[in-house]
Amino acid sequence: MSDTPQDSGRDDAAEPQSTESAQAAEPQQTRIPESLNFRLPRVSLLAVLAIAACAVPLATTAGPLGLLVFLVPLVLLWIVLWPRTIVDAERIKVRGLATAHTFPWESLNGLAITKQSKVRASTTGGSEVTLPHVRPRDLPAISLVSRGHLPDPSAQSTDEG
Repeated sequence: MSDTPQDSGRDDAAEPQSTESAQAAEPQQTRIPESLNFRLPRVSLLAVLAIAACAVPLATTAGPLGLLVFLVPLVLLWIVLWPRTIVDAERIKVRGLATAHTFPWESLNGLAITKQSKVRASTTGGSEVTLPHVRPRDLPAISLVSRGHLPDPSAQSTDEG
């Protein structure tokens, strides 16, 4: 026999589940970011650091011209840090290794995916620019941040099926 009183009409274990499901049923406000920044991950700097560490013995033993070996890690640092694509509600900013472009959404015809799974922006002027570090899987997020300037390709594919 148990010393604790039991209320047969009430199940305490089910109560937290019912409040959680009621909270989940309420529509939650999804926060849309102001902008998206597509770039190489910062962990790529570890490879540049490793190459710079390997260059130290060669640069210090090869005389004054050996210091030119440090140009290799500096160029790699530029390749990791500089190229990026920044998307916000007004425009797309593209920074390549040697070029930079800014396109307002109104000047874009759309985005295209190449055979190599790269994303290219085509402008009303007829030019095309590759968006660095943007992949096809990123297009729904870009559509969300563009605030309706770019239709969501995943929503179109589900409507067809």
